[in-house]
Amino acid sequence: MIFLALLAAQAPMLRVPPAVLSDARVVGDGARLVWRPGTAIAAEARDGELVVRSDQPIDEAAIDAFRAAAGNAIGDLRWNDDSLVLRPAAGWDMTWSASGSAIAVVFAAHADDIVVDAPDQPVELDMRLLAIEADVAAGYPGQGRRAAEALAHAYPDDPRVGRIVADARNADGDLRGAAKAYRRIGATDRTARRAQAFAPGAASVGATLRSGGDLSQVESAARADVAVDDTLTLGGGVRAVASRVDTGTRRESYVDPIVDLAATARVGDATRVQAVLAGAIDSGVTGGGVRVTAGSAEAQWRAALLLHQPDYSTVEQAIGGGHLSRITAGGGYRIAPGLVGQVDVGANRYGLAGMGGASDTLTLAGGLDYIVRRGGIAFGLTYRLEGEYVQRLRRYGDGSAIVDLVNRENHTVQGLLSGAFGEAQLTGLAGWTVDRFGGNGPNASLGLNLPVATAWRIEASGGITSIARPGFPGEQVFARAQVSRGLGNGR
Repeated sequence: MIFLALLAAQAPMLRVPPAVLSDARVVGDGARLVWRPGTAIAAEARDGELVVRSDQPIDEAAIDAFRAAAGNAIGDLRWNDDSLVLRPAAGWDMTWSASGSAIAVVFAAHADDIVVDAPDQPVELDMRLLAIEADVAAGYPGQGRRAAEALAHAYPDDPRVGRIVADARNADGDLRGAAKAYRRIGATDRTARRAQAFAPGAASVGATLRSGGDLSQVESAARADVAVDDTLTLGGGVRAVASRVDTGTRRESYVDPIVDLAATARVGDATRVQAVLAGAIDSGVTGGGVRVTAGSAEAQWRAALLLHQPDYSTVEQAIGGGHLSRITAGGGYRIAPGLVGQVDVGANRYGLAGMGGASDTLTLAGGLDYIVRRGGIAFGLTYRLEGEYVQRLRRYGDGSAIVDLVNRENHTVQGLLSGAFGEAQLTGLAGWTVDRFGGNGPNASLGLNLPVATAWRIEASGGITSIARPGFPGEQVFARAQVSRGLGNGR
């Protein structure tokens, strides 16, 4: 309470140099960040930002009210369950005062664009560490990693800085970099040991079931990926796709074994290039391709070119052996801490073993994920668009399509509920799908992510879907399970 009283007695001035000439308007009268009654908050100025730690999350309604009151004076506002970071827009000053479980903020536009700043005050390392934690927890791991590595140059021997670097690299998907950073500071907690266990690579076995209409498939797979060094990972595996086709008069079964190989190169901190090769043993269909992913989770783009890959999406391909060539491009962007958007476009050519392309399509996929409430139990809403538009169908002499496809455009809205129960993370989704070309139905699924000990992980999901897919035009059931084992010893 003494600390909070001292904060309330101060009104620090945070100066952001203006980008353009501004007037002397003052906004933010009544702009208040309000937590639930009884919430303990601690606030401090940090390098032009207001950084707040709380023992309870702030409500989305309070954030919306603050945005409405402050308007364009807000330059950046990010928050998670226990922290918040606020920066004024260029050309604005910000003063604040804390009282109880609320912080009142007033923004003042600069009277001119020539500002003489007061000498910088010493920056508390704790506040800088808190800001990085807030970035990572709010879904900005790339930004958090970059800030952590910059901080490490200024504090190379501080173990807290070493820890935040390791955690940020871990959140950004750099397991080998994270493992090295954890070893450097001698970390032995479970998070560190798990990163060290999976950094050298992983082996996995799993199965996927899809059933709907006149086609049912079970795909079994075993795979191993081994990190050669910090930049190169080699992997390979075997799959078997067992298809059961209902022809109307009888059921036919087919099994197609496939071998997969891959080499993934890490180019820079957040760019990966993967070369893939796959061959179907029975049909002789062999193909390859390349995938590129650039950027961290908050802003990422991706592209792929795959040629003549074994494919069993349709009844015709399941019976005669099939292949697929595809070119895709897209990306995802975190619009706000609780809002993520994504979009992908592609062109596809389906074919059968022993012949060229038979059907050409264009695809469009996109979506929005909005987390309404975060905390121990998270609530959210998701929207998905998935469409495929037929451009060409080659036909036999009797007029039947060699690979039969139809136009589809699925619009799906679902509610999301996710929470941790001990080590297990459970996520449930439920909603409805409408296909613009005809057909609609329910969607419901439940997913599990369970770390076991240090080096094991179990992932499973299943449910019902009405999202039409090639070969599965109507309502389907699906299930997936995978067990993975890190190839390291956790040290």
